[in-house]
Amino acid sequence: MKEDAAHFIQFALRLYSRKGVAKVCLRLQDECRLNVNCLLLAAWAARQGFAVDTELWADLLQHTAPIREAAVQPIRKLRRQISKEVKLKEELRGPLKRLLLYAEVRAEQAEERALHERLIFRGQPAEPGGALMRENLRRYAGEHPLLEQFAALVLESELLDERRPGQE
Repeated sequence: MKEDAAHFIQFALRLYSRKGVAKVCLRLQDECRLNVNCLLLAAWAARQGFAVDTELWADLLQHTAPIREAAVQPIRKLRRQISKEVKLKEELRGPLKRLLLYAEVRAEQAEERALHERLIFRGQPAEPGGALMRENLRRYAGEHPLLEQFAALVLESELLDERRPGQE
């Protein structure tokens, strides 16, 4: 039984909160221009037994581009600008950053929901596990030492191996 988008979002939050994962994801985002939600989806897909080939990655990115371009990226840019704006007093800057972070997370969750729905619709069944995750990552972003670091952190988390609904 395949899990719904809410389970993917919870998985993404749990994985992202693991020690070292957020730091590696943000480096991959900022240095390599990768989408953190796609990194998390590569792991989720491997947990669920979905292979994501390069054609599907292109489709997923195109499908979610409107959310990214209209919401996620502009909110992130504004949040980062506010964080650096010395003309704003900290008592104003802090609450604004928190509000924008909340909006950014909600926009990212909308993107995660769209990624999940498309994956369920188009994903190809495959043997779940770490090898599939590494292959999904490679097909998304090629080879990079930070991708291997991300994969190692996912495997250490043991989230790929958790008992899934419907398993005995």
